[in-house]
Amino acid sequence: MPLFLLVSAGCCVTAVGYRYAYIKLVGKHKPPPVQISFTLQNLNTDEAFAVIRNPRLLDETTPFWFRLVIRKHSVEAINDFLAKSDPKMMPSDESGKNNPLQLPLYFDYWMLAFLAPFPWRSKVTHCEKRGDAKATYQLTYEQAFGPFFGGFVHTHIVHASDGGGSQVDDTIDFDVTSEPVINNITWHVLSHLLRGRCEKLNRSYGYGGSVIGSEVAT
Repeated sequence: MPLFLLVSAGCCVTAVGYRYAYIKLVGKHKPPPVQISFTLQNLNTDEAFAVIRNPRLLDETTPFWFRLVIRKHSVEAINDFLAKSDPKMMPSDESGKNNPLQLPLYFDYWMLAFLAPFPWRSKVTHCEKRGDAKATYQLTYEQAFGPFFGGFVHTHIVHASDGGGSQVDDTIDFDVTSEPVINNITWHVLSHLLRGRCEKLNRSYGYGGSVIGSEVAT
């Protein structure tokens, strides 16, 4: 056990030292956003947004090595959010004056990534229906507390697909450690999670559709 602790401490010191040296010599590394678009061909935009906005589906559409469990004290807040963000109730008003939601909203989770548990607090900053021809919805949430030292912002845009049904455009802007090693690994993990979530929605819930485009890390 002492040897394990010494090795762990050595790895932590090395990682912190590398991060400090990289930022000092090169400056902060900012990874490209993770971007992916996919279709839900069997759902109209109201139905698609009702699926995408639901925090309860987060844990159900991720792999076994990545869990996102709603904490008990946030269950009531999420129930209220789902009631007030029902597409049938949301006004087409970008000013937000008639939106029943009072933003920002905060939800707490237990996140488990590669067997490492840690608390995560999500902050909902945008939830609106735009008054355009494609009946576009936007939902944006960011990290209020978590492991992304440089920030994490996830935006969903739901709009009518040219091929029928709905299209979801997902963008994640993030920075874990402001150095390229962890940031690039995280980019690929996030891309894998988004792609897998789309396939899970289409396969397990019968929504139909596929991934139609994604960005490659540089």
